[in-house]
Amino acid sequence: MRVAAIDVGTNSVHLLVADVGPGGEATVVEKARVQVELGRGGIDRHVLTPAAMQRGVDALKQFKQAMDGLQVDACTASATSAVREAKNGDVFRDAVRDATDIHIRTISGLEEARLIHLGILSDLDFSRGYPLLFDIGGGSCELILCDAHQILACHSVPLGHIRMKEAYLGGSSPTREQLQEIRDATKRALRRVLTDIQPGLAGTFIGTSGSIRTLAKMATMANGAPEPQHSHGLVLTRSQLRDLLTQFTTHKASRLSDLPGMDMRRKATLPAAAAVLYQTMKTLDHDTIVTSERSLRDGLIADWAHQNQPELELQERVAWPRMRAVLRLFDRFGSNRPHTDHVRDLALELFDGLAETLDLDSNARRMLEFAALLHDIGHHIDGRDHNKHGQYLILNSRLTGFTAPEVNVLASVVRHHRGSKPKPTQEHMLALSRADQRQIVVLSTLLRFADALDRSHNQSVRQITVNVTPEHVDIIGVCGAEVHMERWAAERRKAMIESLVDRPVRVVLDHPDASAHRPVG
Repeated sequence: MRVAAIDVGTNSVHLLVADVGPGGEATVVEKARVQVELGRGGIDRHVLTPAAMQRGVDALKQFKQAMDGLQVDACTASATSAVREAKNGDVFRDAVRDATDIHIRTISGLEEARLIHLGILSDLDFSRGYPLLFDIGGGSCELILCDAHQILACHSVPLGHIRMKEAYLGGSSPTREQLQEIRDATKRALRRVLTDIQPGLAGTFIGTSGSIRTLAKMATMANGAPEPQHSHGLVLTRSQLRDLLTQFTTHKASRLSDLPGMDMRRKATLPAAAAVLYQTMKTLDHDTIVTSERSLRDGLIADWAHQNQPELELQERVAWPRMRAVLRLFDRFGSNRPHTDHVRDLALELFDGLAETLDLDSNARRMLEFAALLHDIGHHIDGRDHNKHGQYLILNSRLTGFTAPEVNVLASVVRHHRGSKPKPTQEHMLALSRADQRQIVVLSTLLRFADALDRSHNQSVRQITVNVTPEHVDIIGVCGAEVHMERWAAERRKAMIESLVDRPVRVVLDHPDASAHRPVG
C-alpha cells in the first residue's frame, strides 16, 4: 500500500511517500521538503502569523498534488512545536484541511520523541551501548535514550534553532557573546534532562535532524574533502563543531554561503543550532555525534504500518480495491462470517443460473457479491431494521474504488434484502438512473432469496442449481439436513423471483437421501 507521511515542523514541512508491505517494510518512493518557517515571526508570542500560515498551506497544496500524482492510498500527518504552541494552531489545521483535505494531528513533544525513535529503530546498533538520539527542530529539541526494546528516557526541550535565533541572534553575523548566551540557555534547559540521562551514560550519540546533518557535512568538507554522497553516517566531533562556531562569528552574514557544505536554506539559523548542539555534547559528555537520515516522518510510516497491519495483510491477499474496501467494512462492522460467505455463494449460484434470462453482466455479479458480504453489517447497530442500518453504514463509509452511484446501488441492495421492495419514488432511488434502479430491484431480490436459503444460519442448503425452461424455472438445492425453515422462507420469497423471470418458479429443497424431491408450490 502506498502511504504518505507529512511532518509539519517549525522550520520545514516534509513529505515521505513509501510503499508499505504486509510485514511493515517500507520502500521509499518520493521525498520532498519545503522550508516554510512556520514559526518565524511568532514563535515567541505563541502564534502563527498569517504569512507563515499561508506558506504552510501553499506547501501542503504542493504535497497534495504530488500525492495525487503518485496515487497515494493513505496519508498520516502530524504537526510539532510551532503548531502545538500556537494559540491559533487550530486555525492553521482547519485551513489546511479545507484547502487539501489533509487532516493534521498535533502531537506532544513526548509523542514526537516516540515517533523519532520508531523511525530510526531499525538502524540502531545496540552493541555499542545505549543509543542517545538527538533531534534539533525549529521549535524544540528531542532527546531519547533507548535500548533494543524500549525508550528508557525521553525529553522535549524548547531549544529549536528558529526559537534560539529569534531570541538571541540579530540579522547580522552572530557574535561570540550571542552564541554563548544560546549555550547558557541550553545548559539551563538540560538540567532536568540530567536527572534521567547522566553524562557518559549513552554508548552512541546520534543526530536525526537536517541541521545536524548539514553541520556534519560542513565539517567533513572543511579540510578539502569532497562533498559526501549522502548525509547518513557522517561523524561530527565536538572540536570540529567548535571550529564551525568560530567561523560563524568571523564570517559576515553575506559570506556564510561561501563555507563548504552550507545549506543556504539554513544559514540564518544554523549558528544557533550549532551552539545548541555543542553545549549538548559538552553537557552530556559526548565527543562525537553520528548522523542519521531517519526522522519523524519515517516514524509516522512505521506507526501507520503497525496500526494498519490487518489492512496491509488484506492488501497482500486481495488485489481488487473494491473488494478490499468491502472486506474492510465487514471487518469493522460485520459478524457471523460463515453465514455471510454462504449467502454470498448461494446468491452467486442463483445469479449464474439466471444471468442470461435477466440480461445481467459481470459488474452486476460483483455488486451482488459485495452486497451479500455486507447484507448483515447493520446488526452492529441493532438487529431490528438492520437492513436500514446497513444502508447507513455503507453510505457513510469511504469505499475506495467505488463511484458515488455504485455506493448508492450497493447500499440500496442491502437496504432491500428484507423489508419493503425498492420503489422508484423512494428518496435513495430518485438520483439513480433507470438502469441502476433496475439493478437494485434485481439484485436485492436475488439476495433476499439467497438469504432465505440460510434462514437457520446452519448452511444446511449446501448449494443450488438453476434450470431455466420457457415454461418455468427450477431452483434445486442440495441439503445436508432437513431445512424446514429454509423451505418456508423460500416459499414466501419465490413470488419475487417469478416477477423477475415472468414464469413460475419451482423450489426443490431436500436431503440427498430423500426418496423424492418435494417441490414448493
